[in-house]
Amino acid sequence: MNLFFCGGIAKSGTTLLQRILNLHNDITCESEDDLNFLLGEFIKVHKLYNSRIKKIGERIGLKEVKTVSSNVYFNALIKIINGIAEERSGDKKFVGISDNSFLLENFNILNNHFINSKSIIIFRNPIDRAISLWNHNHRLYKKENEYGHIKVLEIDGKLDLDKFVIYKSNLWNTQVKKIFEKIKKKDENLLFITYELLCTKKSDVVKKIFDFIGCKYDNSTINNILENTTLENFKAKSSYPEFYDKGSLNFGENFLNSETIKKSIELSRESLDLLNIKIPDKFK
Repeated sequence: MNLFFCGGIAKSGTTLLQRILNLHNDITCESEDDLNFLLGEFIKVHKLYNSRIKKIGERIGLKEVKTVSSNVYFNALIKIINGIAEERSGDKKFVGISDNSFLLENFNILNNHFINSKSIIIFRNPIDRAISLWNHNHRLYKKENEYGHIKVLEIDGKLDLDKFVIYKSNLWNTQVKKIFEKIKKKDENLLFITYELLCTKKSDVVKKIFDFIGCKYDNSTINNILENTTLENFKAKSSYPEFYDKGSLNFGENFLNSETIKKSIELSRESLDLLNIKIPDKFK
């Protein structure tokens, strides 16, 4: 089984990446997982189990009870991830697990535990990404009527798009730098791509992704993927077409005032440069 992981910071084109991969006949890459949820549950069980065995030991008069280390649970989680991949593999040569937070926080650990596995991380400029997140959460609130979707957008207890974008741009810069700091040397099993290039040079980037995975393709394969990963196609085939926004790439132009855009760029410029994301000339 050829295993790979893919994902990125939410609203960075992770769904588009997953859909592209899953369209190849030799690849299975199901809808996004939530491995951080599993990790959190394992941590809870670990604490509860150690608490229980301590209590049992106290009942029978043991002065000291040897607790179970967290390594036992983490190794079990790794086995579950492997089991998920094996269950989904079927007759496919390549298996992808699409995840966001867990991948970003643990891609080095995943590479160490899944020998020869590869990771693809997608990034998007922080301004359009923040706007997409803002719109997405408002749609979820309208659909599910849960104020929690709106609550996470508040800055200092208020809904303010400009402040939200500025805050998220600063946070994005920190997140990206942390990811780069984890990479001490060039990692041949790690590929960075940007949403900007995936949209503007989709054919070239898709070929780069398949070459990285080691998956064969021809013009027919690429053309089929290009035809089936348009915004219109996603909306037409989805039971929730509102999920798919326009996927803008213009750094919030015509949506935010120029002062907000320039301030957000300044706060994130270091990571924009790291990722070679081109800043529009008017905002440089």
